[in-house]
This record gives sequence, C-alpha cells and structure tokens, in this order.
Amino acid sequence: MSPVWQGLAQELALWRQAGRIATFWWRDDDAGPLEPALERLLALRASLSLPLALAAIPAVTEPELAQRLAAEDEIVVLQHGWRHRNLAGAGRRKAEFGADRPVFERLSDVALGRAQLLAQFGERFLPVFVPPWNRIGDDLLPFLKNAGMVGLSRYRGRAKPSPAPGLTESNCHVDPVAWTGHRGFVGRAEAVRQMVGHLSARRTGAADPDEPTGILSHHRQFDAACWEFVENLLRMLRQCDEAHWLSARRMFSVAP
Repeated sequence: MSPVWQGLAQELALWRQAGRIATFWWRDDDAGPLEPALERLLALRASLSLPLALAAIPAVTEPELAQRLAAEDEIVVLQHGWRHRNLAGAGRRKAEFGADRPVFERLSDVALGRAQLLAQFGERFLPVFVPPWNRIGDDLLPFLKNAGMVGLSRYRGRAKPSPAPGLTESNCHVDPVAWTGHRGFVGRAEAVRQMVGHLSARRTGAADPDEPTGILSHHRQFDAACWEFVENLLRMLRQCDEAHWLSARRMFSVAP
C-alpha cells in the first residue's frame, strides 16, 4: 500500500479503535442524456453494489435515462437545479440559484424541475435539491420545503443538519476534479487529503460527526485518472469493515 493510501487506512483504524463506524455516501452530478460516460458510471456502481444518488439536470434529462435506470436497485435521482445555466450577475461566481435572482423566479425553476423529474422517474426521484456549482442563496432555503423539497446537498461540511425548517442537509466532501486548474484529476494526494480531512474532523468533533462523508463524482468531466482513483477508492472502502455506506433515501428520509 502506498503512503497516500496508508494515511486513509490509518484514519479508519482510529475510527475502529474508538469503536465507531465511518459512514459514507456517493453523489454523481450533471446527469442528463444517456451517454457512454454515464454507462461507465452505472457499470462501476453495479460492480460494487453501492448506493448512488444521481443528481440529474431536469431540463436535459431524456426518457431513455429513466428506462435505463428501471432495472437498477440502489440508485435514486436528485434534482440538480433546472437547466444548469449560469445566471449570476457580472463578476459573481457561477450560480443558477444565487441571491441576485428574485426568490419567486428561482422557486418557479425549482417547481419546473421537480415536476419534470417526478414525471420521468416517479418513485425513483428523491426531492433533494443539489444546486449547480453547489451554490444557492440562503434567502431561498426557507421556501424549499413548501416547494416539495425534503433535502439539500452542497459541497463541504454542513453548518447544521437542518439549514431551514423541514429541510435536511447532507453534503459531499471529496471531489477529485481540479475545477480551478486544468479541470482534470486533482491528484491522489489531494483527493485522499480531502477524505482524511473530513473523517478526522468528524472523529475529533471539529465537524458534524453525524454527517456522512460524501464522495462526489462528475462522470461527464472525469478523465482516466479520475476514473481510476474513484474506482480504487470505492473498492477500498467497500472492503473496509470500518466503512458503512448509506443510501440517500435513508439520509434524507426524515427532515427535522
């Protein structure tokens, strides 16, 4: 085992020594058309028998995707915005649901997306909102429950389990893509550092210990190195007694 992987193994050993089980979940963003990269993702999931939350862009999903998922047991569909378009003002960071848009406009888009995914995927659709670029104006959060959402999922550790009444938040913490650089693999050392960092923070109380560590994939963006890393990481954790995988349906089943 390389020194990089040893760091993760050592952290998991500390969980075992403390008599605790580390919880994980897996979210993949930007699902839309049924394409080879998505087929590769689905094949990987099937080979590992792991639960997967597929964040789909409502405006670009196609009936073929719902048909393809019909035979899958452990996949749920989350709502990834509406069109995944950057509607932020000039000079602002990319966002589709940022605070510079009126609340009623954003709620209308949430409703359109929810209706689209519910019609296409039925019970496989779990009304958890995944904002594009992981950004959403705080002013919208109190309205998401009445818009039919039960959950919110962004990136980085959550501040609290419920950011607004009736809404459960559970985020991702490991992203192997270097978005601010070459947009390829961030590197094994950095990706493992993200994983160990969140696990350690949970174990020591520096982060919410009850928030499962989320692994984020982007099948449409992944290069060969990203695919290799994620497959190796998932297989390692799948075989680890200290790791327990949670489904999104279980995580978001009850909102405070």
